[in-house]
Formats: sequence, structure tokens, C-alpha cells
Amino acid sequence: MDTLRLSADPARLPDSVRDELTDVDRLRRIWSGHRQAQPRQAREDARRSLLRARIGEAGVGGPLADLLAATLEDGMAGRALTPGYAAELAGLVHSLPDPGPFRSPRAPLEPEHARAVADPAAVPGHPLVRAAHTYTGTLAALTALDGGRERPRLLPWLAAAVVLRRADLPPLPPVHPAASADPGDPPTATVSALARAVTAALRDELSWTPPGTPPPPREPVSPLASVTRRRVMEHLRSHRESVGLILRGLDPGARAVVRSGGSDTGTGADGPSEAGRAVLTPGAAHWWTALELLVDDATLSLVVVVQEIGRPRTGVLAVTVDGRLTTPDGVRDLPGIAAAEGVTVMPTDCVDDRWPRIGDLIDEGVSLALGELTRV
Repeated sequence: MDTLRLSADPARLPDSVRDELTDVDRLRRIWSGHRQAQPRQAREDARRSLLRARIGEAGVGGPLADLLAATLEDGMAGRALTPGYAAELAGLVHSLPDPGPFRSPRAPLEPEHARAVADPAAVPGHPLVRAAHTYTGTLAALTALDGGRERPRLLPWLAAAVVLRRADLPPLPPVHPAASADPGDPPTATVSALARAVTAALRDELSWTPPGTPPPPREPVSPLASVTRRRVMEHLRSHRESVGLILRGLDPGARAVVRSGGSDTGTGADGPSEAGRAVLTPGAAHWWTALELLVDDATLSLVVVVQEIGRPRTGVLAVTVDGRLTTPDGVRDLPGIAAAEGVTVMPTDCVDDRWPRIGDLIDEGVSLALGELTRV
């Protein structure tokens, strides 16, 4: 079913957000077919592990993490978000010993507030639009209960996540997008933020490979992958001279070096040393291009990875950026770079379809790298 045609107020969503919803639908179809070939129990175990990892990356642990995992596990995926269930979730969150900044208001949800949480979940339309309205409605109810103070909360995300699980989308990590200024409009920024988070979750699950899966047979690299990695390499090289000029203003001996490598089968000796943790599917083909910036005794390595997603091959590609800064004090990650901000390339795309977003991703990474070096 083409759920995009049923979206609430589709004409009032910007084309860019409609494109994101279409991408989620396309990736979901690929994900649905891919998981059918995997052992069910192993897949459910892997989902629990991935969900725990996502929750941990969001800085949530202890009893709160247990609550999130239990609420979003496969056995709970079909439960509708009714006013009673909304009040139950709010009570569970409030009963936790120390949810910290995610705490619900001290007062329980009144019936009218519980309805404000649950009613948007029943609106016909795309699940992501329903989830976004649910998020903004829940946040508004909690803000009213909390004396008008808007802050990151657990319950708005949890309510939105329940809506998405009921639509058979994978659990997403805690996210706190901006709420719509006008609750009567489609909450565009919230829809977009949730779409990126769901895309990352779908990509994570596509990347999971059952233990003991033999290496895939060697296959020719797809034309889409070849052209994408070449464009990425050329774009990163185009930054080398201008970045070098800026760096030499800080240190006459500064250098900007571009290197590349990778593996058509995912088993090359040089790929893991540079792509490292940026490789999402173990053993899948991936290609990296690194812009290495050397200033005084600091080295910043910005690595752009083009990689195949899924084993066996799904045809989906991801372009991700990773960065690490090495100084005499040690090695640390480049702040501001998140895995969810990578670009997903569909099998039916051409490079020009995705290039504006890929180019922006690389440009943003270079900008963050320069900014970090100037602060060192």
C-alpha cells in the first residue's frame, strides 16, 4: 500500500519532506523482504541487542532503559495507543527511580491530557505523520502540566515510538525534535526528524547479519556504487587546496592529504583500518576516502565511506562520515557527526538524485573538521 497517498494534509508538507516519507516507504519494503529470509528468533534477539545499543547511545541506562526495551519489544508492537495506555506509560515513566531530565510532570495525566496524547495516533495517514502529531500533542500536554516549561521529555518520544511500532516499523532511539509552532499544521520539522531516525533504524536492521553467515560470493560492483564512490572522492579532493590554504594560515607546515581505499568484497586488508566502525554491515563491500588534516601536533582524519547495506546484497548504499582528532592528549571523536545523518541511496536511484544531500553531508563534515582544528 502506498501510505504516502493517505497522509494527513499531504499538500501542506514540503516536497523535501514528502520525499523523505517516500524514501522510508521504499526502504521499508526492502527491509521487509530482507528480514523474511532470516531466522525469526535470531532476528528478534538481534533487534533487542540493537535497541539496547541505540538506547545506550542516547545516554539512557538502568531501569529506564529496561522500560523502553520492554515497551518496544516485538510482543508489544500491536498495542494501540489509547488514553488509558498513554496514562499507563506516563505512570511507568514517573515511577522510575531517577529518569533525570526525561521525568514526566509530577502530576499524573488528567483524562483530557491523556486524550491529547492518544487522539493523534488514530488519525488516518502515513505512520510518520501520525507519530509526529502524537509527539507534538504529547509535548504540548506535558508542557502545560509543567507550567509552560518545554524541555526534552521521554514520554513524547515513547508515544511516537509506540505509534511507529504498531505500524511495524523498527524501534527508534530516543529523539527530541522541535515541535511545530502551529499544532494545526503538519509538524514538518518533527516529521523530518522522525523520518531520519526511522531510516537509520531500518538501515541498522538491514545491516544485521545472522552469526555464521558465510561470506557472499564475489559479485561485480554495481554501477551506482562505482559512480557514487568516484563522485565522493572527487568532491573531497576538491576541498584539499582551499582547506590547505586555511590551515597554513594557522601553521605554515600544515598539510591536507586525501587517501582512499576499501574492498569490493568487504574482506580487504586496508578497509577496516580506515573505515573502521563506520562499516555498518560486517563483510559487505565498502570504499573510503579520507581527508587528513595535519596542524602542529594535531591530526584530524575525516573519513567518508560508501558502503553496501545488507548481506545478501540488497542494493541499498549508505554514505556516512566519521571523524577522529588525534592530539598529544589522546584520540577523540569529532563532535557533531551522527550516524543518523548519513545518506541512504536506493537501488533505483541515480547519483544525481542523491548528490545534493551527499555533497552537503561532506561539506558539513569538512566545516566541522576545520572548526574543531581552529579550537585546538
